Amino acid sequence: MTLKIAAAIVLPTLLLSACTAAEDNSADLAIPQVEAPEISVDTMKDITRELSTDAFEGRAPGTAGEEKTLALLTQRFEAAGLEPGNGDSWFQDVPLISIEAQNVSPLTVTGGSGDLSFSYGPEMVVTSYQEQAKIDITDSDMVFVGYGINAPERGWNDYEGIDVKGKTVVILVNDPDFGTESLEGEFGGRAMTYYGRWTYKYEEAARQGAAAALIIHDTAPAAYGWNVVESSWSGPQFYAQTANGGADQTKANGWIQKDVAAKIFASAGQDLEAQMTAAKDKGFKAVDLGVKSSVSFENTMSKMDSKNVVGILKGKTRPDEYVLYTAHWDHLGRCKPAPDGDDICNGAVDNATGTAALVALAEAYTKAGAPDRSIVFLAVTAEESGLLGSKYYAENPIYPLGQTVGGVNMDAFSMSGPANNVVVVGKGKSQLDMFLDAALESDGRVAEAEPTPEKGYYYRSDHFSFAKHGVPMIYFEGGEDLIEGGREAGEANSKDYTENRYHGPKDEYDPNWNWDGVMGDLKTYYTVGRMLAMTEDWPNWNDGDEFRAIRDKSRSGS
Repeated sequence: MTLKIAAAIVLPTLLLSACTAAEDNSADLAIPQVEAPEISVDTMKDITRELSTDAFEGRAPGTAGEEKTLALLTQRFEAAGLEPGNGDSWFQDVPLISIEAQNVSPLTVTGGSGDLSFSYGPEMVVTSYQEQAKIDITDSDMVFVGYGINAPERGWNDYEGIDVKGKTVVILVNDPDFGTESLEGEFGGRAMTYYGRWTYKYEEAARQGAAAALIIHDTAPAAYGWNVVESSWSGPQFYAQTANGGADQTKANGWIQKDVAAKIFASAGQDLEAQMTAAKDKGFKAVDLGVKSSVSFENTMSKMDSKNVVGILKGKTRPDEYVLYTAHWDHLGRCKPAPDGDDICNGAVDNATGTAALVALAEAYTKAGAPDRSIVFLAVTAEESGLLGSKYYAENPIYPLGQTVGGVNMDAFSMSGPANNVVVVGKGKSQLDMFLDAALESDGRVAEAEPTPEKGYYYRSDHFSFAKHGVPMIYFEGGEDLIEGGREAGEANSKDYTENRYHGPKDEYDPNWNWDGVMGDLKTYYTVGRMLAMTEDWPNWNDGDEFRAIRDKSRSGS
């Protein structure tokens, strides 16, 4: 699951909320009954184990790990009975550039009550989106811009009245409503909007002409600890190739620890906590801190064509209508070493499990026989670097998005065991919820909204790339209401994974895993997709959802 959504499209009204269904949202849909065939747990185990061995080196794009992953997937897709999904090729090229910051200087801050210096890694991280051999930020005025949001439709502009061209902006993570209990507020209440994602903040800083943008890390609103930031932002960073080499981006983007920010503010004669409180109110005015920052580093760059892997099972009666299954095959490669020296982020759960699921589902579909509509199995690259593979496919679709009925995204299966529920990321957004409810009914399980919408998971996996272009996608995760241990055990397991394995070297294959919950969820993924492939209906986003107009336009052919 990604932490980076670089160069994403900003939708001004993007909001994750629990939608109240309008009358047409509950219109009768022809949801066929579907019986899932046996899905191979051995396939799930074998592929998850192999993809997460050290031999695959963490599956970073452009490495030997990618080559091994592509070879494995094409062999298994073909053996499952799929056809190449891009003409006679299994691949779609995704042009990327790798930029790795090296010889990073400390971040220094001068001009306050005392000179400050902060080290790369433990206290700050920094990278560049610009294709420049050397980045030099020298004596750049620092400005606190609150949440760094410019949302004219909400009457909110944290940049109003200040010119930040050539300056370093300091920004809070999440959005001003973080911490509220309801879903009511300027920015969706407790639920994070896209304005709360760090990616938006860097994009807006670039539009404002800033030289650098530093986000203050705070574990609760960020939804992950500093260990995840440090691991994810060190080493090669992948970006989509652009015609201008990133010239329209800030020179440097990064994060600073909250206690680092507190020291900078104190040196500037400001109180961080007081300014954080002030930033929550409409009409907040940016604060020129009166101090200057400097940081420099060298960039090692290389361009490459990474690959999406595409297989297809052609439909029997309506082969020109498509249902998508997506999962990302990539992970972080080599990363910050664990205390035992292990520096390979193997990505067993995230997302060798989802990649294995594509193969297991392909086997199950061919075993059951082709449905009416075609099924596209899409293993995308560079999700961890900003949903770049899925973004590229959505902008350069092999199969027209107006003829793509919808799809399901699979990212990081839960190894906690069987649960009474599944958790839907973005529940209430589309009519696909009705298909999921029907699929769960026979199992006696229920679909629940995510309990932590403030973490912004809707914007952190590949379904988002397709949603932005109007394709209804559903993404759910294994539930935390475990049959053995209930919610307390489920929440403890999730917390343990996030704190000790997520985006770190210890996300490794465990031969003692309980696969019962995974296989139950995989059966549900099969059933939902098969229902979509057998109905004649075209489920849509719910009335009033931000993606509805995009879908209606694509379906009308305009």
